Amino acid sequence: MKVHCVIVNWNGGAGNHACLSSVLAAGIPEAHIHFIDNGSTDGSTESVEDRHPGLALMRTGTNLGFAAAANIGVRNALSAGAEAVLFMNNDALLDAAALQAFEQAVQRAPKAGLYGPRVYMDARRERLWCCGMDLGRGPNLARLRGHGMNAAGRFLVEEEVNALTGCGLLVLREVFERIGLLDEAWFVYVEDADFCARARKAGFSMRYVPEAVLEHAGAGSTGGGYGRARKYLSAHGSVLYLQRHGTLRLWLNFWLCDVLTWPIVLVMESLRGRGRAVWWKGRGILDGLLKRPADLRSLGLR
Repeated sequence: MKVHCVIVNWNGGAGNHACLSSVLAAGIPEAHIHFIDNGSTDGSTESVEDRHPGLALMRTGTNLGFAAAANIGVRNALSAGAEAVLFMNNDALLDAAALQAFEQAVQRAPKAGLYGPRVYMDARRERLWCCGMDLGRGPNLARLRGHGMNAAGRFLVEEEVNALTGCGLLVLREVFERIGLLDEAWFVYVEDADFCARARKAGFSMRYVPEAVLEHAGAGSTGGGYGRARKYLSAHGSVLYLQRHGTLRLWLNFWLCDVLTWPIVLVMESLRGRGRAVWWKGRGILDGLLKRPADLRSLGLR
């Protein structure tokens, strides 16, 4: 199977080199790696170009957001004859055997269309970052299965899941041909859940592949797991998702777990010094409900 990889960089620093080295070690040649620079100013793309002159490298000139930048890579990959596209976050590391595990999963379940890895929090592989996603179970639209759990003995079975995260997602060519690319209405976050929802409506399924392993730091480009940018954009994107794909269950979960509890969470997290991020989550919810565009300038992303 001819697999191409798409990596988006926005001031990713030295982490790009580790990511690229892992993708190369897994068996994807430089010419099949589409490295899209999203207006970086830290010199990271120049460093990548020096070390890996054979990459399919493109510069957008400005921060277009993940979905729009990744779509440039997908178009190029498909034009070059890719049979599948592997999305990789540039703060993630691909296990050397992951590509082979993905290809075996495609052989076992070729009609699934989308395949996601077992993701660990770090190189020790003691705690999980995610094993696919569940939608509408508690606060936030998407819950990472297994997040923060001890990895031993958990989520070891290949199975269908509600959704897959885009930090390491293999998508067959047929999926793009049938449903199109990532929706650029999302700047970053939740575009993967939307893509999965659209794929499911078209008859595809999401396959969790535990033998395909990834290590992922998480939220590197937006300042960490509980930063204002991540909380705002996740909340704003979740409302957009509900407006596009929301069911009664998902809407009820949203109002009960995210809206009505927001004042309580604000007070509790303020005591921990994280009240500012919660305030930004509330603003993201409000802007989404009022159908305002994401305030990227205030977040320093434009």
